Amino acid sequence: MQEYGWNEQRIVAITRLLGTLVAAIAGGFGLAVDPESVATVALCAAAIVGLVACWWKDNNVTKAAQKMHDLFAEFRNGKDEE
Repeated sequence: MQEYGWNEQRIVAITRLLGTLVAAIAGGFGLAVDPESVATVALCAAAIVGLVACWWKDNNVTKAAQKMHDLFAEFRNGKDEE
């Protein structure tokens, strides 16, 4: 059985579907919205959120993360001496 995960094609397809739904709902209220524009804005927002999340994860931003980094470095240095 194949595991179904989140990949780029699935995210783009869902985003386009949501863009079309938003455009249809907006059209029901009398607003003219281009589905591709909505999808583009959503994908850009997702890219920005992903970028910030990756940056946050790979950097020691909080004091707790800095402390853990220092403790890990001390542990690693202690292991190398043995």
